[in-house]
Parts: sequence; structure tokens; C-alpha cells
Amino acid sequence: MFKRKDILLAAFFLIILSSSCSIFNNPTKINKFVEIKTNKGDFILGLYEGTPLHRDNFLNNCHNMQYDSTLIYSAMPNGINKIGLPVDKKEDDILYDLFPDSGIPPELNTKLIHKTGAIGMYRINNDKNPKTLSDNILFYLVDGIPTNEKLLRTLEAKQNIPMVAEYIKIFLQEPGHKHFEDSLTKYKQNKDNDKYSRLYIQLTDSIKPRIKADGKNLFSLSKFQIDQYTNIGGIPIYDGQYTVFGEIVAGLNILETLANVRTGLFNKPKANIYVLSTKILTKKEYKASVKATNNK
Repeated sequence: MFKRKDILLAAFFLIILSSSCSIFNNPTKINKFVEIKTNKGDFILGLYEGTPLHRDNFLNNCHNMQYDSTLIYSAMPNGINKIGLPVDKKEDDILYDLFPDSGIPPELNTKLIHKTGAIGMYRINNDKNPKTLSDNILFYLVDGIPTNEKLLRTLEAKQNIPMVAEYIKIFLQEPGHKHFEDSLTKYKQNKDNDKYSRLYIQLTDSIKPRIKADGKNLFSLSKFQIDQYTNIGGIPIYDGQYTVFGEIVAGLNILETLANVRTGLFNKPKANIYVLSTKILTKKEYKASVKATNNK
């Protein structure tokens, strides 16, 4: 006979397992909300359950009023809008101050992408940050316009050019492959672009297994990404590189406002844009806020 406590314990683990599976299958589930007030307008962020480290770090920052009186210090149409820099600081002061001790491990997921309205944590570049740790303060909003599949496929190819070129160069220098190099040179000199492209594609297919064997990945967009970016827009080149941990769930027009801001060097707004305050909302408070806004 099973004892009552054994049954309760089993039920507890089933609930935990069910919750974990739910988050795994739906990492974009939102239970936490943050209202951000700025002198250019207000918006509400929904934080993903699938990125608990980034979610909790952000909530802790808001609870401690980390972002009050900080700047939206970079505004870029069809780009990213950077937020959270104190008035008397430079970006590098924040990024390098406590790095890597304060860095947040990446929480990447193929369903969490840089669509328009997404939010992510900024970070130091790969060359000095091979573990791609996120900064624990600076974050960004994604802006972007819908595109088409042809342009997205072109983007894929452009992103892969450096890595593919490097591997093809090594391949051509190997014994028995000089005739490929001679053909490429001939096609290029004769401006026979079709033959050059066909041979280059053939060589690209030849070196793909080597790239995979070296543990590297070519940039590739899934059907999900293509559907999202053709309908919503965004910045696909950041996918898999920076952690997206939420999205704007109310006040998306803030992106249009920021896109029209006059900027100078490094996309810095000519006139300071301030985060006035942040407030953590319950789901009930979020719904009430949206309802009140809609009734105005």
C-alpha cells in the first residue's frame, strides 16, 4: 500500500515535471510584467518563463529601481534601442565594470527570436566574451520592418561568407584541388558569373561537412523565423547570439517614437530620453492597465 505522503510526493514531482515541460514547449509564456515610464511615452514588457535567469535579473533590477533616471542612450530605426545607462556613465563603464563576474549565462532558444518588440540583454562582443555572457544591466528593444523570404535568404548567404570563404581557401590549397582554383580564377577574369557561382556553390557544399565536424554552425533561418520576420519584422542576425527574454506587450508605439528621435554619433539622441520609473505588475494589474488605456 502506498502511504499518503508517498502519493503527495509523487503528485508534487508530476506538477514540477509538467511545469518544466510546459516551459520547454512554450518558452514564450508570460507571467511577469514590468511597466516602464519614460519622458517619451510608456510601455509594458512581458518577461518569458523560458529565460528564468534573465527574467529574475531584470525583475531584481526593477525592484531595486536600477533603471530609474537612466537613459535610452541609443535609438536606431530598424535596429536596437539601448536602455539603462546612467547619465554619468559610458556604455563600456557598465559592460566591463564587473565582467565576467556579473555576466548572465545565455538562455538561447530557437523560439525566442529578435522580432519587432522583443527585448534582450546587451553584452560584450564575442572576441572578449566567448561564453556570450549577457550584461546584467543594459538591455535593448528590437525595432524592424517586415521583409520577404528572398531578402532573408540573401542575408543568410551574406552572414556565412567569411566562414565559407575561409574553408574554401583551405580546401583549394590542398593537393588535387588546384584545378578548382584555376577554374574560379578563369570564370572571374572572363566575368562568367553563372559558372563562377555554380562552382562556388559546389565547393560550399563540399566544405559544409568540415564546418560541422569542427563544431561550427552556418547561419540558417528556420521556417518559424522566416514566417515571423516576413510578417512582423526584426533583426534575425542577432538570433542565437543574444538572449531575448521578453517582448513589449503594450505600448508598441514607443518604437515609432524612438525611430523619429534626432540622433548624433553612435545613435545617441540629441536630447536625453529618460526612464522615469519601472514598476513590476501582476497579471491582474497588467490587464487593468491595458483596459484603462483602451478606454481612454
